Amino acid sequence: MPTAALLIVTAGFAMLGIRQSEWFGRMLLLYCAGTAITVLYLFIGYLNGAPNDAIIQVTLVYIVAPIVWILIGTSAAQRFGEDWIVWWLVILTWLALLSIVLFFFAFLTLGPSSVQFLTEDANVNVKGGFAGATMLVYGSLIFLAGGFFASPKVLRWRIAGLVMPAALIVGAITSGRSAYIIAIPIGYAIGIALRPGLSEEARAQGGGIGLLPTIGMLIAGIGGVVALNSLFTQIDLNLIVNLFWGKLTSGGGDLRVEQADALWAGIEQSYGLGMGHGVGVRYLRSDAFPWRYELLPLASVLRVGIVGTIIYALPFLAYAGLLVRRFTAQSLSLADVYMAGGLVAALVATFTNPYMESFIFQWMYFLPVVALGMSSMDRNPLSPASRPAAAAAGGDQGGHVTVHSVA
Repeated sequence: MPTAALLIVTAGFAMLGIRQSEWFGRMLLLYCAGTAITVLYLFIGYLNGAPNDAIIQVTLVYIVAPIVWILIGTSAAQRFGEDWIVWWLVILTWLALLSIVLFFFAFLTLGPSSVQFLTEDANVNVKGGFAGATMLVYGSLIFLAGGFFASPKVLRWRIAGLVMPAALIVGAITSGRSAYIIAIPIGYAIGIALRPGLSEEARAQGGGIGLLPTIGMLIAGIGGVVALNSLFTQIDLNLIVNLFWGKLTSGGGDLRVEQADALWAGIEQSYGLGMGHGVGVRYLRSDAFPWRYELLPLASVLRVGIVGTIIYALPFLAYAGLLVRRFTAQSLSLADVYMAGGLVAALVATFTNPYMESFIFQWMYFLPVVALGMSSMDRNPLSPASRPAAAAAGGDQGGHVTVHSVA
C-alpha cells in the first residue's frame, strides 16, 4: 500500500510537467482502447460469476496502474532524457545485486525472521546442489540483466564493466529462476541484432557488442561462478544447468504444461472470444486468486479473446514499429538498445510469470515504450547538445518539428 500511494503521488507530480507530443498522444489513445476492452470484459466476467476481489484487482492492475506508469515514464523521459533513465537503472542494478548479498547473509546467519519484513515467505535454499531465494528483486533483474547484456557500453567504467556481468550471472545462478537466467542470452542476442542500427554517435562511444567485450564478459562470468563456488561449495552448477535446460525444453515444467493445456481448453470453449476478467478454468494454480495464471499470454486470450489480446499488445507493436524505423535509419542510441534488451527479456518472462499483472513490475513494460517515442529534443531537454541534433533531424517521432532559418 505505501508503494501504491507513492506511485499515485508521483504520477500526480508527473502530470504537471508533461508536454503534449504525437507519441504521448498515441500512447494515451492505445491506453484508452485497452481500457475499453478491460471494462467490457470486466462486465462479461461479472456476468460469468467473477468475484468482487477479481473485479477490484483487475481494475487496479489493468486500468489504474498502466496510466500511472505512462505518466511517470513520459515525464521522466521528457524532463531528463532516456540516457538519464538508463544511468539510474544501472545504479539500481548495483543496489539490486547488493540486496541479494545482504538477503543471503541475513537469512543464513541471522535467520528467516531478519528478512521477513521484505517478504512473508522468506526462504533461501542452498541444499542439494540447488540455489534459490524468494526475493521480488529477481523480477526486476530480468529487465536489468537483459538491458545490460544488450548494451554493456552504457557502463563507461572498464573495471565496473567486468564486475557487473559477473555479478549478474552469479545473481542468475542464485535466483533459481529460469526467466532471469534466460534474460542474459536474450539481452546479448538483442544487442547483436540491433548493432547495425546504431547511430554514428553510438558507434563513436564504442557501441555494440564486439569480440573483445564478449570475451571480457565471458571471463568475468567464469570468475564470478568460481567465486560463488568458493563461497557455497554445496552448489552444483551442473544440476542448476540441467534443471534450467529441463524447464526450457519442457515449456516451463510440468505445472506450466498442465496449465497451458487447461487454458487452451478454456479458449476453445469460448471460441477465442473471451470468458471475461476474473474467470478461470478448472485448473487451480492459486488458492488465493483462482483466476490468475502464470502463462499471461494464454490467460489473456482466455479472458479477453484473441481480438482483445491484440489490442492489449498494440503499445508494444507500436514500439516495435518505431524501433524498426530507427534501426533502418541507423539512429538507435545505446540507451535504445539497453531498453529493447530489457523489454524483450521482460516480455519473454510473461510466459512463465505474470509480472505485467503486478503494478510494482509494470515499469519494465511501459518505461521503454514511452521513452523510445520521445523526440531528440525531448530526450534531454536540459542538455544544449540535444537541441542541434533535434534541429538537424527536423524533429522525430515525438511530434516536435523545429525549423531554423540561416541568414
